[in-house]
Formats: sequence, structure tokens, C-alpha cells
Amino acid sequence: MEQKTKHGPSWHQKMIQVLPVIGLATFVFILIYIRHSGMFSSVSDLQHFIKSFGSFAIFAFVIVQAIQPVIPFLPGGFATIVGMLMFGNIPGILYSYIGLVIGEIGLFLLVRRFGPRFARLVLSEKNFDKFENTLQTHTQDIKRLLIVCFIFPFLPDDLTCLVAGMTDLSFKEYVQIIMVFKLWSVASYGYVCLFVLDKTLARF
Repeated sequence: MEQKTKHGPSWHQKMIQVLPVIGLATFVFILIYIRHSGMFSSVSDLQHFIKSFGSFAIFAFVIVQAIQPVIPFLPGGFATIVGMLMFGNIPGILYSYIGLVIGEIGLFLLVRRFGPRFARLVLSEKNFDKFENTLQTHTQDIKRLLIVCFIFPFLPDDLTCLVAGMTDLSFKEYVQIIMVFKLWSVASYGYVCLFVLDKTLARF
């Protein structure tokens, strides 16, 4: 009987897997450093500093958020928190929403174009197995699964977007779901994480 040989993750997979850990550690370190150094005495001071860069800061942030669904620099919605701290809660959420909508539309199109090859490129072996299982189990009700993942924002919506690209869900329907439900997902995740982060940093 033939045995299936499993290869270890490639260097780019290892890099993609470790990026969120490095990003989170850097983010927390910078926040603690700013808090103790007195560089910015308040969040409004930070926002005033960011505004000095003008529209370039907004553009750069939107681009980073657009890349997030494909190659996450920070785990989950932590990039949204960065945006809320940089630009203020409402503008930060809106800029995150714009970037993430662009990114998740791009993710859908990449998967539709390249199929499992693209999924294997960006997912670890474990997450690819989840991808295959989700694809087999939820192909028929992918619209419902997408909506649920956006309503409950701690669910793996990026993985579900990958799955959606492999189903017969139309591009138009996919974009409609993203446009309608992603704003709620970004806002709820951002506010919850910001609250937890604020309580955590208050102990330092």
C-alpha cells in the first residue's frame, strides 16, 4: 500500500505563519514603549502626529489592510486597532473596512483564478486541511456561512472567503455580502479588542 508523503512547510509558509506573531509582539512593544516614554501624552497627540503625514498615512494604511486577508501582518483584527489609534475610532474603522473589502475581493479573485494552488501557497498544512473540510462541508450553504462569519467576527472569515472562491457563488453575490456585513465585523472586532487591550495595558 502506498503511503502519502507529507512535506514540511516551505520557507514562505513558515514566514507567513510567523508574521502575525512578530507583528503582534512589535505592536504591543511599541504601545508599551510609547506609554512609558511619554512620547505621546495622549491618543489625540498620536492622532495629531499621524495627521501631519496627510493623505499618505491613510493611503498606506488602506494598502496594508488590503494585503492583510492574503498575508496577515497582525493576527485577526489588530490592524484595525492600529487604525483606530492612528486616525480615531470611526475613521480608523472606515479605512479598515475599505482596505479589507478590497483585500477580500482580491482574495476571492486569486482563489477563483488559481484554485487550490493559491490556497496551498498561503495556508499551512493544518489550515489547508481545514480549508478542504470546509469546502466539502459548506459548499452548498456558503452564503450563509459567510454571513455568520461576518456577524460573529472572531470566526475565520478569511478562510471562508478562500472557500467561497472555490464554489459556484457568483462574484456579484460575494461582493454584496462583503459590502453589507464587513463593516459590522470590523467595528465589533475593533471595539472589543481595543477594550481588552486597554484593560491589559493599564496593568503595565
